[in-house]
Amino acid sequence: LGSSNSFLPFGCCSAQVCLVVGLMAALLGLVIALAPATSTGIVASGLPYSLPAAFEGTWEGVPQMSVAGPWSQPFRFSISKTPLGDYFFEDNLRFDTDSATYRSWQRTYFSHESGRLLHCPGPRNHSLRIQSMMKLRNHPEPGEKRITFCLEKWEGYDILEHPFPFETLNCYSEAEGMGCACFNWTMALSSSGDTMHYEVAFAAAPGFPRSKHMVVSFTRVGGPPPADFEMPGEDGRSFTCEYGGRDGHLVNRSGCPFVYPYPGEASPASLPPRSSIYPHCYVLNKEVGLVLEWSVDTSNSLLHAQVSAWAPFGDETYVALGFRPLGGASSDLARSLGTGREQRFGMRGADMVLGHKKGIRNMFAQLYTGPPEVDDSLNITDGMVTFVDGRIVLQFTRPLVGGRLHARHGINASITSDVSDMMWSVGRWDERGFSRGHGPRRGWREVSWTDPESDARPLLSLRPYTCSSPRLLL
Repeated sequence: LGSSNSFLPFGCCSAQVCLVVGLMAALLGLVIALAPATSTGIVASGLPYSLPAAFEGTWEGVPQMSVAGPWSQPFRFSISKTPLGDYFFEDNLRFDTDSATYRSWQRTYFSHESGRLLHCPGPRNHSLRIQSMMKLRNHPEPGEKRITFCLEKWEGYDILEHPFPFETLNCYSEAEGMGCACFNWTMALSSSGDTMHYEVAFAAAPGFPRSKHMVVSFTRVGGPPPADFEMPGEDGRSFTCEYGGRDGHLVNRSGCPFVYPYPGEASPASLPPRSSIYPHCYVLNKEVGLVLEWSVDTSNSLLHAQVSAWAPFGDETYVALGFRPLGGASSDLARSLGTGREQRFGMRGADMVLGHKKGIRNMFAQLYTGPPEVDDSLNITDGMVTFVDGRIVLQFTRPLVGGRLHARHGINASITSDVSDMMWSVGRWDERGFSRGHGPRRGWREVSWTDPESDARPLLSLRPYTCSSPRLLL
């Protein structure tokens, strides 16, 4: 799931459908502490803060990378300045779905008085207020084109509750600027100010690139939307997200509907209908054509799975599926075993099944980013790889409890647990038996293998991504 060396006018058309796509970085709440930097690079306080005016406006682009893989539809993002000098960032997150029930959104409030930026992603539990804090690394001059924010802890911060490798990679250090090795959010304008490179990156294993959470090249498509409000709280100092009111609903930053496909971009090819073999079938990424199908044999504690995707490299294409039974666990045990929430947006701790033209290879991700290693801890049966109609198809059966945690540590952690997560990738496999990397063709998400359409957690449900029905053969 990490990076690889091969990577990364508001006119109205009322009859067309508006699609605004974002990233699953909405899984994180970001509260960003901002203030002018001194000559030593340390952030100072007590002075009012202003973003360079060129960043204000409405921006649109198709993300090349995200935590869920590359996008096939546009994402629109806006930055507005209020009459009192505060700022408001806003967008909706419509990951390949038009259903409002399954969308997320982001509201971000910046107070020029306190220098604090509060990020409120939704939907969230009403009790959640602050999840993560950041600071500005470089204080921009009025005409500067680049701003970068880095992670910052606060008093009472519990590192086990946050998806950053503090212990295993010591990312919270001065090496790259305090907190920058854990989380780095950079926005950079072109010389003309008409385009903007937007990148959110997590940590990296030593010697390897960072895990890219979001990468998009934006084009300015309009001015800043109205943002006429007073900063909530006491000048923003005591401001928290209000999921029971102000921040508990979708926002509108799509403007008037625009044409899909995005200008200059071809729409994804039509996917084949679902197989009649598996009761569960979902399209996890339209751009890559990643389709995941499975059945659960509870009596024998087995998962029968099929994952398929477009084969961009012909018969040199590989497709892989990774499993982490404790991927979302916030415990010392999980961390000591090289898995858990600390590794969430990297690869480490995943048992992987990789299929290519010569067969199946079992692997394990020991690194946060970088290539996995060969490992036979996970018992795979009934494995098969085929190439059909320009697609690669991998089928296999695995136990619900298995992999390195079970084989080496005796941990009976099941992939059906409520802290389990998974990842996928599509890349090129060379004749020497080595992967050349997946580039942007990779993704992560939580999947409930036994109840994938549960609406108890809106961002977990796969209901809006159900495969089309199989063809009737007459």
